[in-house]
Amino acid sequence: MHRSIVAVLAAARAIDDGEMLLFRALPGPERIAVGPFVFVDHYRSQTLRGIGDRPHPHAGIEVISYLLDGGMEHRDSMGFRDQIGAGDAQWIRAGRGILHAEKPNGPRHGLQMWTSLPPSLKFSEPAYQSWRAADLPRVEQKGAGIVVIAGTVAGAEGPMRLATPTIFAHIRLDPGATIPVTVDPDAELGAYVLEGDLTIAGKTVKPGSLALLASGNEIELTGGSTLTQVALIGGAPAEPPILFGGPFVMDSADNLLRARQDYAAGRMGRLDGVPF
Repeated sequence: MHRSIVAVLAAARAIDDGEMLLFRALPGPERIAVGPFVFVDHYRSQTLRGIGDRPHPHAGIEVISYLLDGGMEHRDSMGFRDQIGAGDAQWIRAGRGILHAEKPNGPRHGLQMWTSLPPSLKFSEPAYQSWRAADLPRVEQKGAGIVVIAGTVAGAEGPMRLATPTIFAHIRLDPGATIPVTVDPDAELGAYVLEGDLTIAGKTVKPGSLALLASGNEIELTGGSTLTQVALIGGAPAEPPILFGGPFVMDSADNLLRARQDYAAGRMGRLDGVPF
C-alpha cells in the first residue's frame, strides 16, 4: 500500500540573518512529534558561526546530527571528542544530562534533531557514537540515492541504534526521477524537504516543509526540476507526556526541575567552566 500525504507543515524560519538560515520543523503549533522525533532543525551557515558552539546541556533526549556539507569538532563533558565531516552522522544519548559543544570549521549544511527518550530512560547514562559517511549503507536506484542512518529503508538497515524503533534516511533525487521506497508499515513517518520539490501521490511539497505521511509499506517519491533532497524521519511514536524545558525534554514537571537542579549543581559535568 502506497503512503499518501495527510498534512504539510511549514517549518518556522527561526534564523535568517545573512549568515545563517535555520528552519525549525519540530516542534510546532500543529505538531510536536513525528515518531520519536520531537525537534528538527535544518540549517545552512555561511560562516564559522555555529548553532551549538558554546557549551550547553541536554537531558532526556537523544541528539542526532547529520552533516550534508562542512565539518565540525565535537567535545563533551563525558570526555568524548570527535571530528564530523560531510555525510557523517552523530548520536548522543543525553539521558541524565551531558554538556557538549560543536565548533564548526567552515560553512555548514546539516540537520540537528532530538528524539525523546522513554520515561524509563530519561535519566540513563550518557553515551556517544558517530559514523563516517562510508559506514552508512547506500541504496542506489535509477536517478536516486538513499543513505540509511537508522532503521530499515529500501531494504537497507542503518547502523544507528536508538532507544525506540527509529527511521532516519537521506534521499537524493535527480531532476524528474521517481522511485519506490519500502518502509515499515507500522512506522509513523514524515518527509522533510531539504532542497528542491518533492511529489508524493500527486501532492507537491516545497523546501522547508514537513509532509506527514499516511500508513503503508511503500512511498513513491518524485523529484522536481532540480536536485531534490529529503530527510525521511519517524518510527514508533514518542511516549507521552512530552514536556519541553529549553534543552531538556522530560515526562513530568518534577523531572524537568530535577534536570535543571542537576545542571546547576554540576552533576552533568563541566565544559569550559560551565555551568559555573
